[in-house]
Amino acid sequence: MRLRVLNSFLLGTIILLGILGLLERLGLSSDLVTRLLFALLLVSLLFSGVRARSVRTTDMFVDGYRMTPMPNGLAMAMIATGALGYSFWPGDVFANQLSGFTVPLGVVGGVALMGALFVPFLRRADVLTPMELLQQRFNSRTLLLLATVISAVAIISVLIGQISFLFGLSARFTTVSANSALIVILVGVSLPLVLGGMRAASWLQMTMAVLVGFGFLLFLAWIAFDLTGLPMPHLSASDAWTATRLLQEDAVARQLAQPSDVSWLEILPTDWRAVSLGMVGVALGVSAFPPLLARAQTTRTAKESDSSIGWALVFLLALVCTLPVYAIFLKYQITQSITGMSVIALGREAPFLFSATSGVSLCGTAVSNLQDFITACGDGHRLTASDLQISPIAFMTALPDIIAGLGRPVPQTMAAMLACGALAALVAVVSACQISLSHHVALDLYAKFLGTSAPMSRIVFLVRLSVLLVAFGIYWLFTWPPLGPFLQQPETLILAGLALAAGGLFPSFLLGIWVGRAGQIAALGAMIVGTAITIAMLGVLIGLDQFDRVAAELLPLIGETYPIAAAGLPGAIIGLVTGLVLSVVAPTRKPDIISARLSGQSEI
Repeated sequence: MRLRVLNSFLLGTIILLGILGLLERLGLSSDLVTRLLFALLLVSLLFSGVRARSVRTTDMFVDGYRMTPMPNGLAMAMIATGALGYSFWPGDVFANQLSGFTVPLGVVGGVALMGALFVPFLRRADVLTPMELLQQRFNSRTLLLLATVISAVAIISVLIGQISFLFGLSARFTTVSANSALIVILVGVSLPLVLGGMRAASWLQMTMAVLVGFGFLLFLAWIAFDLTGLPMPHLSASDAWTATRLLQEDAVARQLAQPSDVSWLEILPTDWRAVSLGMVGVALGVSAFPPLLARAQTTRTAKESDSSIGWALVFLLALVCTLPVYAIFLKYQITQSITGMSVIALGREAPFLFSATSGVSLCGTAVSNLQDFITACGDGHRLTASDLQISPIAFMTALPDIIAGLGRPVPQTMAAMLACGALAALVAVVSACQISLSHHVALDLYAKFLGTSAPMSRIVFLVRLSVLLVAFGIYWLFTWPPLGPFLQQPETLILAGLALAAGGLFPSFLLGIWVGRAGQIAALGAMIVGTAITIAMLGVLIGLDQFDRVAAELLPLIGETYPIAAAGLPGAIIGLVTGLVLSVVAPTRKPDIISARLSGQSEI
């Protein structure tokens, strides 16, 4: 049923985009095109709410155990990607070459690790939330409380970082203020979740995946068609790369570029240790991230959970393979357009360089006029492709302006669809985080601590109420002045949240599922030690004032290039070792019923 609806939505989106493209050619205003596409996103939210409304208990938590592998894998891939993957990863690859694959490949590895270590066993354990597995396995409300708090902090950190991408999109593509746009998104996401819980989150993430796919690929296909005459970017990328190399070799021969420019996108990371540690750190955090684990529990059987992981990996790898294509085509256009350009010709042929486009700089400096350019690059300097830098966080929002500034007018339908895809990716991850937080409030805290004898109908009502409370809390956080500086670094917030999941939750899940001798003391010890070390590492790497003295002492030991993406790695390793030692010192036999479920003898 869901595949048929997904196919219908896909066909309807194609028809709408075709009609809008035709109407734009006939004179439809660009502003109206943008409004219509954003209206499509809001209509999709309303559709998800109406289609997924339910009063069934299991629909509120695990979508009735009815998700089939392909749409479930698609939804999982959307949560793992989010606004970070859509808006940041292409720019990171463009700016940092192979080092830009650190986080994307870490996410892919994390989903694979989650599938190998946790997903099948969670599905067999007959639990409604990942935290409930820890409570059943270790029979400790203290452990449950600590795990829920760590999970909530990790989710909130990721959620705030993801929503921070909204500010740039709102300023670039709409006249609506960022706070107003946030209200619209939170209300639009909350309505379906109140009506249908996890079932509504499933519908939301599936429909948003269609918009994400169109937004991410349509603009790239248009660039490929404009340059090569074929709307097949992946097939045309090698030709564009070859042409870029030839242009760069010619520029080197004319002394307009450095020899290192020729090997762009082939430059190996300067510190493979940092890249490798970053990949492993992100992978551990992703594998224990509660919204992803909750998404994996919605399938009908443990076998289908494995299949949904396979589908998620297919979609994520397709995304990763597309990242360098964006970088290649833009590098080709920049190299072709600005190499050798003089100061005199700059204002006439590349005026976009002096626009207010955030995140674009020349010779390492943001410029607003010719004098700024002369000051930054030097009098008489002729531009090279490497002189133009684009901040990864601004890559997608600046892309239409850059392409248009290079002399290739961009259809507004394409530019608006690019923004619509980014908002859809944001909606997908917000829905997953919001429903997970409401489950924490209603089931993991209230039902286990305050309302131990409460009927399930009351818990379901509290889930619906918690969705609204969480939405209000998110908006309050964004208007909280002390949080302001952190909103400027969304990727740091997201990596910090994943680090907490890696250091605080990964060891406990691993002990609970794979180590039969592990008891309450072992799990608590692993969680406390891992979390404490992770918080200390985050303080050192982010440079919080209260950790300045610790940072001064530890930086010579860990190296100045230690990546924040790996902040949770020491906590995960030391926490796991602590738990294993305590499992030997104070062993506790795994409950028979949990042993049977995890071994597959009692599969749901």
